[in-house]
Amino acid sequence: MNDAARFKVTVPLAMELGEGPAWHADEAALYWVDIKGFAVHRLVPETGAHTRVDFDEAIACVVPDARGGFIAACRSGLWQLDRQLIKTAHINAAPYETRRHRFNDGGCDPAGRFWIGAMNEDVDKADADLYCYDGQALVSRVPAMTITNGLAFSPDGTWLYHTDTPTRVIRRHAFDVATGEIGPGESWIDLNKTDLDGYPDGAAVDARGHYWSALFGGAAVARFDEHGQLVARYPTAALNPTMPCFGGPDLKTLYVTTAREDMTARDLARWPESGALLAMAVDTPGLAKASFRPVS
Repeated sequence: MNDAARFKVTVPLAMELGEGPAWHADEAALYWVDIKGFAVHRLVPETGAHTRVDFDEAIACVVPDARGGFIAACRSGLWQLDRQLIKTAHINAAPYETRRHRFNDGGCDPAGRFWIGAMNEDVDKADADLYCYDGQALVSRVPAMTITNGLAFSPDGTWLYHTDTPTRVIRRHAFDVATGEIGPGESWIDLNKTDLDGYPDGAAVDARGHYWSALFGGAAVARFDEHGQLVARYPTAALNPTMPCFGGPDLKTLYVTTAREDMTARDLARWPESGALLAMAVDTPGLAKASFRPVS
Protein backbone atom coordinates (compact mmCIF):
# COMPACT_ATOMS: atom_id res chain seq x y z
CA MET A 1 0.00 0.00 0.00
CA ASN A 2 1.48 3.37 -0.98
CA ASP A 3 1.26 6.59 1.01
CA ALA A 4 -1.67 7.80 -1.09
CA ALA A 5 -3.72 4.86 0.15
CA ARG A 6 -3.34 5.52 3.85
CA PHE A 7 -5.79 7.30 6.09
CA LYS A 8 -4.62 10.56 7.60
CA VAL A 9 -6.27 12.90 10.09
CA THR A 10 -8.15 15.67 8.30
CA VAL A 11 -9.81 17.26 11.35
CA PRO A 12 -8.36 16.30 14.78
CA LEU A 13 -11.50 15.87 16.85
CA ALA A 14 -12.50 13.86 19.90
CA MET A 15 -15.97 12.82 18.75
CA GLU A 16 -17.87 10.35 20.89
CA LEU A 17 -19.73 8.96 17.89
CA GLY A 18 -18.84 10.58 14.60
CA GLU A 19 -21.18 9.42 11.83
CA GLY A 20 -23.06 10.23 8.66
CA PRO A 21 -20.57 12.04 6.40
CA ALA A 22 -22.22 13.53 3.32
CA TRP A 23 -20.56 15.52 0.53
CA HIS A 24 -22.47 18.66 -0.49
CA ALA A 25 -21.36 19.23 -4.10
CA ASP A 26 -22.92 22.69 -4.48
CA GLU A 27 -21.02 23.95 -1.43
CA ALA A 28 -17.89 21.84 -1.99
CA ALA A 29 -18.22 20.96 1.68
CA LEU A 30 -18.44 17.84 3.84
CA TYR A 31 -21.09 17.55 6.55
CA TRP A 32 -21.11 14.96 9.31
CA VAL A 33 -22.49 14.48 12.83
CA ASP A 34 -21.37 13.53 16.31
CA ILE A 35 -24.47 11.64 17.40
CA LYS A 36 -23.68 11.59 21.12
CA GLY A 37 -22.07 15.02 20.98
CA PHE A 38 -25.36 16.49 19.67
CA ALA A 39 -23.54 18.32 16.86
CA VAL A 40 -23.24 18.74 13.10
CA HIS A 41 -19.81 19.52 11.63
CA ARG A 42 -18.97 21.17 8.30
CA LEU A 43 -15.62 21.21 6.51
CA VAL A 44 -14.60 23.11 3.38
CA PRO A 45 -11.50 21.15 2.29
CA GLU A 46 -10.25 23.86 -0.08
CA THR A 47 -9.85 26.39 2.75
CA GLY A 48 -9.72 24.10 5.76
CA ALA A 49 -12.62 26.01 7.34
CA HIS A 50 -14.31 23.84 9.97
CA THR A 51 -17.48 24.81 11.83
CA ARG A 52 -19.79 23.11 14.31
CA VAL A 53 -23.48 23.59 15.08
CA ASP A 54 -24.82 22.22 18.39
CA PHE A 55 -28.22 20.54 18.72
CA ASP A 56 -30.55 19.89 21.63
CA GLU A 57 -30.71 16.11 21.03
CA ALA A 58 -28.95 13.23 19.34
CA ILE A 59 -28.76 13.73 15.58
CA ALA A 60 -28.01 10.72 13.38
CA CYS A 61 -27.51 12.28 9.95
CA VAL A 62 -28.27 15.23 7.71
CA VAL A 63 -28.86 15.22 3.95
CA PRO A 64 -29.12 18.20 1.61
CA ASP A 65 -32.64 19.10 0.50
CA ALA A 66 -32.92 19.97 -3.20
CA ARG A 67 -35.37 22.74 -2.23
CA GLY A 68 -32.77 24.30 0.07
CA GLY A 69 -31.53 23.53 3.55
CA PHE A 70 -31.40 20.00 4.90
CA ILE A 71 -33.41 17.07 6.24
CA ALA A 72 -32.17 15.71 9.57
CA ALA A 73 -32.90 12.48 11.43
CA CYS A 74 -32.90 13.17 15.18
CA ARG A 75 -33.98 11.06 18.13
CA SER A 76 -37.35 12.86 18.15
CA GLY A 77 -37.96 12.27 14.44
CA LEU A 78 -37.34 13.96 11.11
CA TRP A 79 -36.69 17.70 10.97
CA GLN A 80 -36.39 20.34 8.28
CA LEU A 81 -33.27 22.49 8.74
CA ASP A 82 -32.44 25.80 7.10
CA ARG A 83 -29.10 26.55 5.43
CA GLN A 84 -27.60 27.41 8.82
CA LEU A 85 -28.66 23.98 10.18
CA ILE A 86 -31.34 25.48 12.43
CA LYS A 87 -34.51 23.43 12.98
CA THR A 88 -37.48 25.00 11.19
CA ALA A 89 -40.14 22.26 11.13
CA HIS A 90 -40.79 18.88 12.75
CA ILE A 91 -41.64 16.80 9.69
CA ASN A 92 -42.37 13.41 11.25
CA ALA A 93 -42.40 12.14 14.83
CA ALA A 94 -40.11 9.26 15.70
CA PRO A 95 -41.75 5.93 14.72
CA TYR A 96 -40.25 4.15 17.74
CA GLU A 97 -40.09 4.38 21.53
CA THR A 98 -37.49 7.12 22.07
CA ARG A 99 -36.11 6.13 25.49
CA ARG A 100 -34.21 3.12 24.10
CA HIS A 101 -34.26 3.79 20.37
CA ARG A 102 -33.01 6.40 17.94
CA PHE A 103 -32.33 6.87 14.27
CA ASN A 104 -28.90 5.76 13.06
CA ASP A 105 -27.67 5.36 9.47
CA GLY A 106 -29.33 7.10 6.54
CA GLY A 107 -29.10 8.60 3.06
CA CYS A 108 -31.01 9.21 -0.15
CA ASP A 109 -31.62 6.81 -3.01
CA PRO A 110 -30.90 7.93 -6.61
CA ALA A 111 -34.44 9.33 -6.94
CA GLY A 112 -34.11 11.40 -3.76
CA ARG A 113 -36.12 9.40 -1.24
CA PHE A 114 -34.68 9.50 2.27
CA TRP A 115 -33.88 6.07 3.75
CA ILE A 116 -33.10 6.03 7.45
CA GLY A 117 -32.62 3.14 9.84
CA ALA A 118 -33.26 2.96 13.57
CA MET A 119 -31.47 1.08 16.32
CA ASN A 120 -32.10 -0.48 19.71
CA GLU A 121 -29.53 1.22 21.96
CA ASP A 122 -29.60 -1.60 24.50
CA VAL A 123 -28.89 -4.09 21.69
CA ASP A 124 -31.16 -6.59 23.41
CA LYS A 125 -33.93 -7.01 20.86
CA ALA A 126 -34.40 -6.96 17.09
CA ASP A 127 -37.12 -4.31 17.15
CA ALA A 128 -35.65 -1.62 14.89
CA ASP A 129 -36.61 -0.92 11.27
CA LEU A 130 -35.23 0.54 8.07
CA TYR A 131 -37.62 3.30 6.94
CA CYS A 132 -38.18 5.29 3.77
CA TYR A 133 -39.48 8.87 3.70
CA ASP A 134 -40.67 10.19 0.33
CA GLY A 135 -41.94 13.57 1.47
CA GLN A 136 -45.40 12.27 2.25
CA ALA A 137 -45.05 9.33 4.63
CA LEU A 138 -42.40 7.54 6.67
CA VAL A 139 -42.82 3.83 5.95
CA SER A 140 -41.06 0.77 7.38
CA ARG A 141 -39.40 -1.24 4.62
CA VAL A 142 -37.25 -3.75 6.55
CA PRO A 143 -38.33 -4.67 10.12
CA ALA A 144 -36.86 -6.79 12.91
CA MET A 145 -33.31 -5.47 13.11
CA THR A 146 -31.14 -4.37 16.04
CA ILE A 147 -28.74 -1.78 14.57
CA THR A 148 -29.49 -0.72 11.00
CA ASN A 149 -26.40 0.33 9.08
CA GLY A 150 -24.49 0.13 5.80
CA LEU A 151 -27.13 1.75 3.58
CA ALA A 152 -25.90 2.19 -0.01
CA PHE A 153 -27.05 1.67 -3.60
CA SER A 154 -25.37 0.07 -6.61
CA PRO A 155 -24.28 2.40 -9.45
CA ASP A 156 -27.11 1.23 -11.72
CA GLY A 157 -29.66 1.59 -8.92
CA THR A 158 -30.76 -2.05 -9.05
CA TRP A 159 -29.54 -3.02 -5.56
CA LEU A 160 -30.07 -1.59 -2.09
CA TYR A 161 -27.47 -2.68 0.47
CA HIS A 162 -27.70 -2.61 4.27
CA THR A 163 -26.72 -4.54 7.37
CA ASP A 164 -27.90 -5.34 10.87
CA THR A 165 -24.51 -4.67 12.44
CA PRO A 166 -24.43 -7.34 15.20
CA THR A 167 -25.08 -10.11 12.67
CA ARG A 168 -21.90 -9.20 10.68
CA VAL A 169 -23.88 -9.94 7.51
CA ILE A 170 -24.35 -7.35 4.76
CA ARG A 171 -27.57 -7.94 2.84
CA ARG A 172 -28.94 -6.70 -0.47
CA HIS A 173 -32.40 -6.22 -1.94
CA ALA A 174 -33.40 -5.83 -5.58
CA PHE A 175 -34.39 -2.18 -5.93
CA ASP A 176 -36.73 -0.31 -8.26
CA VAL A 177 -35.61 3.32 -8.52
CA ALA A 178 -38.87 4.41 -10.16
CA THR A 179 -41.15 3.12 -7.41
CA GLY A 180 -38.80 2.77 -4.43
CA GLU A 181 -39.94 -0.81 -3.93
CA ILE A 182 -37.47 -3.47 -2.75
CA GLY A 183 -37.42 -7.22 -3.15
CA PRO A 184 -36.72 -9.85 -0.47
CA GLY A 185 -33.37 -9.53 1.27
CA GLU A 186 -30.54 -11.95 0.68
CA SER A 187 -27.16 -12.47 2.34
CA TRP A 188 -24.48 -10.82 0.20
CA ILE A 189 -21.32 -10.47 2.34
CA ASP A 190 -20.92 -12.61 5.45
CA LEU A 191 -18.03 -11.31 7.56
CA ASN A 192 -18.35 -14.39 9.75
CA LYS A 193 -16.81 -16.33 6.86
CA THR A 194 -13.79 -14.00 6.59
CA ASP A 195 -10.82 -13.21 8.83
CA LEU A 196 -11.93 -9.57 9.16
CA ASP A 197 -12.32 -8.18 12.67
CA GLY A 198 -15.04 -5.76 13.70
CA TYR A 199 -18.63 -5.12 12.72
CA PRO A 200 -19.97 -3.63 9.48
CA ASP A 201 -21.03 -0.05 10.12
CA GLY A 202 -21.62 2.69 7.54
CA ALA A 203 -20.80 2.20 3.87
CA ALA A 204 -20.30 3.88 0.50
CA VAL A 205 -20.19 2.63 -3.10
CA ASP A 206 -17.76 3.77 -5.78
CA ALA A 207 -18.23 4.15 -9.53
CA ARG A 208 -17.10 0.54 -10.14
CA GLY A 209 -19.76 -0.75 -7.79
CA HIS A 210 -17.31 -1.60 -5.02
CA TYR A 211 -18.78 -1.47 -1.52
CA TRP A 212 -16.61 0.20 1.16
CA SER A 213 -17.57 -0.81 4.70
CA ALA A 214 -16.29 0.76 7.92
CA LEU A 215 -15.43 -2.00 10.41
CA PHE A 216 -16.39 -0.76 13.86
CA GLY A 217 -14.04 -2.33 16.39
CA GLY A 218 -11.93 -3.63 13.50
CA ALA A 219 -9.73 -0.54 12.94
CA ALA A 220 -10.17 -0.72 9.18
CA VAL A 221 -12.28 -0.02 6.13
CA ALA A 222 -12.90 -3.04 3.89
CA ARG A 223 -13.57 -2.85 0.15
CA PHE A 224 -15.64 -5.51 -1.60
CA ASP A 225 -16.21 -5.81 -5.35
CA GLU A 226 -19.60 -5.84 -7.03
CA HIS A 227 -19.85 -9.58 -6.41
CA GLY A 228 -19.24 -9.22 -2.67
CA GLN A 229 -15.65 -10.50 -2.76
CA LEU A 230 -13.07 -8.84 -0.50
CA VAL A 231 -10.66 -6.68 -2.54
CA ALA A 232 -8.70 -4.80 0.11
CA ARG A 233 -8.51 -3.84 3.76
CA TYR A 234 -7.32 -0.34 4.70
CA PRO A 235 -6.22 -0.02 8.36
CA THR A 236 -6.96 3.03 10.48
CA ALA A 237 -5.34 4.35 13.65
CA ALA A 238 -8.89 4.62 15.02
CA LEU A 239 -10.40 1.51 16.57
CA ASN A 240 -13.93 2.41 15.54
CA PRO A 241 -14.31 3.81 12.02
CA THR A 242 -18.02 4.41 11.50
CA MET A 243 -18.80 5.49 7.94
CA PRO A 244 -16.97 6.32 4.69
CA CYS A 245 -18.02 8.97 2.18
CA PHE A 246 -16.53 10.04 -1.15
CA GLY A 247 -15.92 13.76 -1.51
CA GLY A 248 -13.85 16.42 -3.16
CA PRO A 249 -14.50 17.92 -6.61
CA ASP A 250 -13.56 14.64 -8.31
CA LEU A 251 -15.04 12.40 -5.58
CA LYS A 252 -11.61 10.80 -5.16
CA THR A 253 -11.17 11.54 -1.47
CA LEU A 254 -12.55 8.95 0.92
CA TYR A 255 -13.56 10.57 4.22
CA VAL A 256 -14.23 8.39 7.25
CA THR A 257 -15.83 9.36 10.55
CA THR A 258 -14.70 7.63 13.75
CA ALA A 259 -15.82 7.18 17.36
CA ARG A 260 -14.22 7.02 20.78
CA GLU A 261 -17.27 6.10 22.87
CA ASP A 262 -16.57 3.63 25.70
CA MET A 263 -12.82 3.65 25.01
CA THR A 264 -10.38 3.70 27.94
CA ALA A 265 -7.26 5.85 28.24
CA ARG A 266 -5.26 2.76 27.34
CA ASP A 267 -7.41 2.21 24.25
CA LEU A 268 -6.95 5.81 23.17
CA ALA A 269 -3.18 5.57 23.57
CA ARG A 270 -3.18 2.59 21.23
CA TRP A 271 -5.69 4.12 18.79
CA PRO A 272 -4.81 7.83 18.89
CA GLU A 273 -6.94 8.92 15.93
CA SER A 274 -10.19 7.67 17.46
CA GLY A 275 -12.81 10.42 17.29
CA ALA A 276 -11.15 12.28 14.40
CA LEU A 277 -12.22 12.77 10.79
CA LEU A 278 -9.92 10.76 8.53
CA ALA A 279 -9.34 10.85 4.78
CA MET A 280 -7.30 9.21 2.04
CA ALA A 281 -6.94 9.58 -1.73
CA VAL A 282 -8.43 6.82 -3.90
CA ASP A 283 -8.11 5.97 -7.58
CA THR A 284 -11.76 5.24 -8.35
CA PRO A 285 -14.24 8.05 -7.70
CA GLY A 286 -17.29 7.52 -5.59
CA LEU A 287 -20.91 7.96 -6.57
CA ALA A 288 -22.41 11.42 -6.12
CA LYS A 289 -25.05 11.25 -3.38
CA ALA A 290 -28.53 12.41 -4.27
CA SER A 291 -30.22 15.24 -2.39
CA PHE A 292 -33.64 14.75 -0.85
CA ARG A 293 -36.42 15.29 -3.38
CA PRO A 294 -40.02 14.78 -2.21
CA VAL A 295 -42.37 12.92 -4.52
CA SER A 296 -44.78 15.14 -6.37
